[in-house]
Amino acid sequence: MLEPRRLLATSLALAGLSLAACGSSSSPHIPVSGRLVQIPGSSTGRIVLTPLGAQRLGLQTGTVQSVPAPHRDGPTVVVPYSSLIYDPSGNTYLFTSLSSLTFAELPITVDHISGGSVYLVKGPPPGTRVVTIGAEELLGVQTGVLGQT
Repeated sequence: MLEPRRLLATSLALAGLSLAACGSSSSPHIPVSGRLVQIPGSSTGRIVLTPLGAQRLGLQTGTVQSVPAPHRDGPTVVVPYSSLIYDPSGNTYLFTSLSSLTFAELPITVDHISGGSVYLVKGPPPGTRVVTIGAEELLGVQTGVLGQT
């Protein structure tokens, strides 16, 4: 019979070997969501998703709307609050939909936020398709958090 200390040491050693064996198997394959394609002469790029990546991310888009601006001449553009992305410096932008699988970052200037709407001073023209659901996931592809090719 093993003394209690040796029994504990033997148990811990066996447990360690069991856990080490878990790491020896190949890690699960996570399909690539997309890739970032650099635009020459620009600090930004285009995000090109794979069809499976687009399905996994669950992206939704909407159209930029134009509304009367009560405190300014002419209309202003409005996007859903869910479209808004902040970078670490506090700059704001959103992702425009160039095609069903291609997206680009667009800097914007926010006038104000009211409820679920963001009123822009500078942004895309009315009618532009923007990501309304899943912008954070595109940010993940852009920064390499979600798999790129």
